Parts: sequence; C-alpha cells; structure tokens
Amino acid sequence: MSLLDAPLTRGATTIGIGATGGLAFFLLNLPLPWVLGSLSASALVTQFSRFRPSLPPAWRSYAMVAIGTMLGTGFTPDVIARSGTWAVSLIVMTLLSIAFCLFAYATFRRWSDMNRQTALFAAMPGGLSVVTMLAEQHKTEVNRVVLCHTARLVVLLISAPLLIQWISGIDLADANRAAFEAPEALDLSGHGALALVAVASWFVAKLVRFPSVMLLLPLLSSAILHATGLVTVHVPITLSIIAQIVIGSGVGARFANYTFRQIARDGWLAALVGIVFAAGSLAGAYLIAPLAGGEVAPLFLAYLPGGAPELGVVALALMIDPAMVAAHHVLRVFLIVALLPYTAGRVSKRDSIIS
Repeated sequence: MSLLDAPLTRGATTIGIGATGGLAFFLLNLPLPWVLGSLSASALVTQFSRFRPSLPPAWRSYAMVAIGTMLGTGFTPDVIARSGTWAVSLIVMTLLSIAFCLFAYATFRRWSDMNRQTALFAAMPGGLSVVTMLAEQHKTEVNRVVLCHTARLVVLLISAPLLIQWISGIDLADANRAAFEAPEALDLSGHGALALVAVASWFVAKLVRFPSVMLLLPLLSSAILHATGLVTVHVPITLSIIAQIVIGSGVGARFANYTFRQIARDGWLAALVGIVFAAGSLAGAYLIAPLAGGEVAPLFLAYLPGGAPELGVVALALMIDPAMVAAHHVLRVFLIVALLPYTAGRVSKRDSIIS
C-alpha cells in the first residue's frame, strides 16, 4: 500500500485539492468559491488523474456538525418571532417537492432504462444520505441513484448563486469578501459554550440511528441556544470555510466512482431535471413571496430540492435567511424519511405482482 492509499493521507490530499480549488475561485471572485471551487477541483482530479479523492466518513460528520451549528445560529429571537409566517411557504414547499418528485420519476422512466425502484430513489428531492441508505435495502442500482443526485446537486449549486445575484442584485464578489472584512471577536464564554454544545451534539448523534442526525441535532441545539438568547456568537469563519471545503470536495469525489460513459448516460438527464427544478423553484418563489410576506431569494433557496447541508451552506455564505432556508430543508428531510419507505414498498409490491 502506497502512502496515498492510507485513508488519512488520501483525505488530507483531497482536502488540499479542494482548498486549492476554493482559493482559486475566491481569488477569481467566482460565486460560492469554497464549495464550488473545491467541488470542481475534486471532480476534475477524479476524471483526469489516477488519484481517487475520498474523505474518511467521520470528516463529513464533523462538517455536518459545523454546518448544523452554523445554521442554528440564525434562529435568533427575532427570527423565531416571525417563524409563524412560514406556514404557507412550508406547505408550498411540500407540494412543490411532490411535484418535482413525480416529474423526475416520469422523466427517468421515460428517457432512461432505470427500473421503477431506481427511478423512484433517483427522483427524490434531496435527502441523499437517507435515500442511499434505503436504496441499499431495495432493488435499486445504488450507483445510478447517487450519480443522479450528485449531477442534479451540482447543477443546483452552480445555478443558485447566479440566479440569486440576478433576482436580488447581491454582488457575489462582495459576499465572498464580507466575512473577512469584519470578523467576529473571540468570546471565550460564548464560543466556548457553542463549541461544547456542538461536541455534545456530535457525541449524542453518534448514538442515535436517524438519517441526517449529524446535521439536525447540532442545528436544534444551536437554535435553542440562540433563540433563548443564551448565546449570540457565530461559528468562526475559518471553521466555516473548512466545512464548506469538506462538503464541496466530498461531492466532487463522488465522480471517482464513474466513467465518462456512465456520467453521460445518466448525468445529462439528471442535470436536465436539475434545471427544471431550479426554474420551478424560482417560479414558485416569485408566486408565493407576496402571499408569504417573504423575499424571493430565501424562498428560492428553500424550495430548491437539493441537499440540506449543501444548500444550507449557500444560504450561510450569502447570508440569505439561513434559519428559514434550514427549516424548509429539515421538513423535506423528515417527509422523505416518512414517505419513501412506504412508497418504495408499494412499488416493490406492484413489481412483484406484475412479475
């Protein structure tokens, strides 16, 4: 075994590749640099070199804890006071998610050779971790499911900041630099309490068997601290950037499992579905904003059917109502956890009857 084959060395090299891509995107003032730059660098390495980027599973869990904690800091008393206005938006998100799923399922069944189970799991609007876990228990081609989710997520991560700049006028270059211009002063008691809660959440999450618990439990713990006013500090920018690099590098590294031919077979169709999802989310945000009393940009991010940690990072990086965006994506994860096993069972039963 070479030195690069060791998990820690391979993981560190993957992070180095991602950080290099993130820094390049940052210096070029490209949108969402630490996520998209690390994703691009990692994905390119998988296809144009013999090195296969990968991260130890524990590293992603650490990043999830950091992102959950960061999202929880957005639940200030003021945000909690207006959370009652999210009801209409949450209902619309649920209906949109169902419509997106039905569209994606019909598309995969019509234009690919996926069986019903594989198409169902590939069509799920987010929740890759729980979708992958459940896909392994059913008659699915798990590799194709993961590829479809990854290709769609890449499209959403690229389109989201560009569309947000278009609809809200946010200068992405300014957003990239803003976090470095006025860094939050270190508060030993505040940051210490936040770190202690994050570590405790991670420890408890390891004992709980529930999808996305590494994101959800720190989010809830941090939200309680900030909603009650016990803590008002945020996660330091350095840790935020590291978490973004881990997320981006991890998404890019998934392409190591696929050849160009496999990516061409399913990736283009998943990317097309992603474009439709982005357009549908934007249309929904424009239609609902006047009714929900909200702004288009955060509603757009809330409706995008992607990964909760990945799109949560977008909201954090651009400072677009992270708490509201997180609440919508958390609800979507719970809906997938509740409905997917039942739906998959019905599809499996139908296939058994037909065969």
